[in-house]
Amino acid sequence: MRTAAITGAAGGIGSATARALSDAGYEVALLDRVRPQPPEVGEGLSLAVDLTDPDAVGAAFDRIRSAFGALDALVNVAGINHRSPVATMGVPDWDRMMETNVGSMFLTAKFGLPLLEKGHGRAIVNMASVSAHVASADYPAYVMTKAAVESFTTALSQEAGDRGIRVNAVAPGWVNTGFTDHAKAESDDPALLDATARDTHLLGRMAEPSEIAAVVLWLCSGQASFVTGQTLFVDGGFMRKH
Repeated sequence: MRTAAITGAAGGIGSATARALSDAGYEVALLDRVRPQPPEVGEGLSLAVDLTDPDAVGAAFDRIRSAFGALDALVNVAGINHRSPVATMGVPDWDRMMETNVGSMFLTAKFGLPLLEKGHGRAIVNMASVSAHVASADYPAYVMTKAAVESFTTALSQEAGDRGIRVNAVAPGWVNTGFTDHAKAESDDPALLDATARDTHLLGRMAEPSEIAAVVLWLCSGQASFVTGQTLFVDGGFMRKH
């Protein structure tokens, strides 16, 4: 039995990843601020967890250890966004972005590495973003956290490599899911955002969550057995246009 833990599993990319891994035969532990929809295949776990709280994350991984004994994959999707320039952003908002988008990955890695050492696939996949490379003045905190995710992924791959654990990141472009819906809700011209998405990607559209999940599944699989320390852009040509 292959096993995986997925954070942010109640969101669009997270739930798509949970489905992809479950369909591929993984028993999955789903973690999010609200209890994610339980997996449809297998027994699995579904846990409501404050991923910024060390005690809560430690307790969640104790539950995973009791249920699974080991992990083959850890997928860190959990993340939030906040629209505000630096001049007007509150310090608590800035700190919350860092704690959620980067700190949660530190905590899941800290408590997850001992379980991954006992597993077979031994893969960590972190969710980055093209925003780490193409910045937006309205979202400086998000840009900063996604750049930090890439740096953390690189550093962790060096620490974990001699344990046989691969660590990679996936950097999507625009995805047809929650963050985009929220941006449309805040926008004075949602149709302009759709047009921008078409113009921004070489493929002329946003990604669907299942397309990101398929790449995560590949990175967790034996087909990517010699891939580590990488950020894989799944961006429909976004970066090639920038």
